[in-house]
Amino acid sequence: MCLKARLIKSFSRAASTYDSYADVQSEVATYLTARLKGREFHRILEVGCGTGFYTSMLAQQFESSHIYAVDISPVMVAHARLKCARYSGVRVEKADGEFLPPFIAGPFDLVTASGALQWFEDLEKTIQQYCRILSPSGSVVFAVFGPHTLFELQRTLRHVLCDKVCLPAIFFPKEDILKAFLSRAFNEWTVKELGLSRTYPDLLSLFRSLKSTGVAPRMRAEPFVRSRAGMLAIERSYKKHFGSIRATYQIFICDGAQSRNN
Repeated sequence: MCLKARLIKSFSRAASTYDSYADVQSEVATYLTARLKGREFHRILEVGCGTGFYTSMLAQQFESSHIYAVDISPVMVAHARLKCARYSGVRVEKADGEFLPPFIAGPFDLVTASGALQWFEDLEKTIQQYCRILSPSGSVVFAVFGPHTLFELQRTLRHVLCDKVCLPAIFFPKEDILKAFLSRAFNEWTVKELGLSRTYPDLLSLFRSLKSTGVAPRMRAEPFVRSRAGMLAIERSYKKHFGSIRATYQIFICDGAQSRNN
């Protein structure tokens, strides 16, 4: 199964539980909207809208704006449409944000995404695509999770299970890569790192949170640990090395524009 198909399946399955477990994602979206405060955008494109909680934040902050929100998962789109139905300026459609369909042509004053672009296979090409649909004074502002995300879990799984399990985060973009992409696309740009952490009562709670937000370890070999004894072995190793079931989330806030008049 290709990456996009896996993502659609995983996030569609998590659509009904996403909002209950996505406290980290919600905090990132809140940070993004705060960063946009005081700026004016008439037409906004949001990529990877998920269940629409960031979409709702944008709609409340930019009441007179027209917001086009897209997501690759049809189930997520259905949830976002219900959540955003009260906002007349919001339109939600199913689309792959990495390969925008012709009917999403711009120009947009803002292209934004909260925790979606790290899943894209060619992020630089995607950023350049967004540049082409910006208005002259438009901005691209997005948050992506970095490769240091869940490093405690990755190290523990590697220690206990060797190379049987791979967390998706190890493929997420590094800071220097993001800076290189933005510097080639924009005259003005910034990349700021944001670190968040959460502590979970046990390993099962961490796994449940990841699964419920559409993120799950990627198997390199079968079988994965399914017994209680196997889970306890991983949990003991986790606590031995890190003291508790603490999880770190590395986020990069990226902001680019050719010129800023807003």
